Amino acid sequence: MARRYGSFPQWHIKHFHAHDRPLPAFPALSLVHESICLAGHDIPAHAHAHKHFEICYIHSGKANWFAEGRTYRLKAGDIYITRPGEIHGGGTDPQDPYHIFAVALDVSALPLQPFARSRPPRQLEARRGHDAGGRDVAQAMQEAELMQGDFGVPHARVIPGGEGLEQIFRRLLEELDAPVQSNAKARALKVMMVQALLVELLVFVARCGAAQAEKRMPEGALQLPSRPRFRALLEKIRSEAAEPMTLPQMAEYVGLSPSHFAVAFKRETGRTPLEAVTRIRIDEAARRLALPGRIAVTDVALDLGFSSAQYFSMVFRKWKGCSPTEWRRKNFGTTNSKSEARNPK
Repeated sequence: MARRYGSFPQWHIKHFHAHDRPLPAFPALSLVHESICLAGHDIPAHAHAHKHFEICYIHSGKANWFAEGRTYRLKAGDIYITRPGEIHGGGTDPQDPYHIFAVALDVSALPLQPFARSRPPRQLEARRGHDAGGRDVAQAMQEAELMQGDFGVPHARVIPGGEGLEQIFRRLLEELDAPVQSNAKARALKVMMVQALLVELLVFVARCGAAQAEKRMPEGALQLPSRPRFRALLEKIRSEAAEPMTLPQMAEYVGLSPSHFAVAFKRETGRTPLEAVTRIRIDEAARRLALPGRIAVTDVALDLGFSSAQYFSMVFRKWKGCSPTEWRRKNFGTTNSKSEARNPK
């Protein structure tokens, strides 16, 4: 448990503010630091690896870092992920030295294991908050797409658009700077606050990742989820398009809380749950409208759970760029006059 603060010319660091394993009650937090570096700084020059999971944020300047044989040129606003066991290193751009924030987490300590029932009730109660917070941090890491399954590999190495993340890092450092109280309740509250800030940081990263994924997607498209449980959920939604699941039901299906599910779903599919359900229902409607048999638009709308043909037509136009009748004409042929008379434009 150590705090380091000051300048370290031998490391080419103008300002260094760090906490190394600051909370014995929360061993998963290995390191938090802020570094304002000078030309010549490296981390280190030789390749190295460790068991920690690192999230670095480039607040200003540029970096030339490498991991697993690939070089990354980073700029202000980039979030950079290093996985446990990866060989990595690099340094600052000599023309534009960087100012960075970083956090290192020992994933082997997440989620925290339940403590023995033999603990005295007062101790057990104090630790429950720690355990719950540890599970929240672990779950937030998974839902930020930093981890998969039992702490597998993250999908992203560099996530742009992290402007503002420095505010969470600074609040985290300020909380760790505050003197540790002798009162057990105060110490427990400190741990809970640090865990809450870590969850906030991880959710911030998740949102940046989701926003970046959305930019790469075609308008309205659903990307294929990487995790089997989310792929199964989409298939279930498609098979039950007329009676879509509620958000709590979807969350329960994949084993997440509703709040974590909403973030995870958008990360996996590129859309919110409501957008995905609507897209699936509209795609099914479009498929049915193109089938032989001339199913009436009103029948398609009501069969898929829309409140009226008029509302269905409005939603259909939003997603497909034309009315249901126009879609049928383009994809199947001329609609007969009887069907035209029954169906809204």
